[in-house]
Amino acid sequence: MPQEWLISTGEAWPESAGHGASMPVLNHQDECLLQEQMPEILGRTATITDTGFGPLGVDAQAQDSYRYLCNFWSRGHYSGRLKLLVPGSGEDAAAIAENFQDQPSTEVQENSVETVKLGDEEFQVLSRWYPVPEHGLYEALFYDADQEVFAVLEVNSLDEEAWEEDSPEQVAEYLGHILAGE
Repeated sequence: MPQEWLISTGEAWPESAGHGASMPVLNHQDECLLQEQMPEILGRTATITDTGFGPLGVDAQAQDSYRYLCNFWSRGHYSGRLKLLVPGSGEDAAAIAENFQDQPSTEVQENSVETVKLGDEEFQVLSRWYPVPEHGLYEALFYDADQEVFAVLEVNSLDEEAWEEDSPEQVAEYLGHILAGE
């Protein structure tokens, strides 16, 4: 996990509009504390649309527990979100990991979660398909056990062709490149 992510977001969190709020507070801006520009996904680069902070856990005033979000989109192709989750404790981190793994399919969405290994690192990747209207998403989660924080990359609003063109492995690779600063 890039140390600068933790430093910049940790400094900005207490002064953000999301600190103390019940949900993330996003501002329309193209400057993300995590990434200057999104990587090329499905052959297209997305534009950062809004960013912001929100609480993570029950204490919205916690100084050591928060989430930071950068939303992006490529008009007519996909949208998504890059997230940093700072749970504040190992117990809360374990709950986040467990909840990510436990996403059963329902009548309105088909879900599967698999582990993708890239080198020495493991990523958990959710594949979700909505039959009505037909579209899908992928969400890759990386847990940095040393720092007890998560990085998450979601790519959504994918039509059937784009969903089949992309894959859990590819979305894990996108997140891996972001974490490596590529």
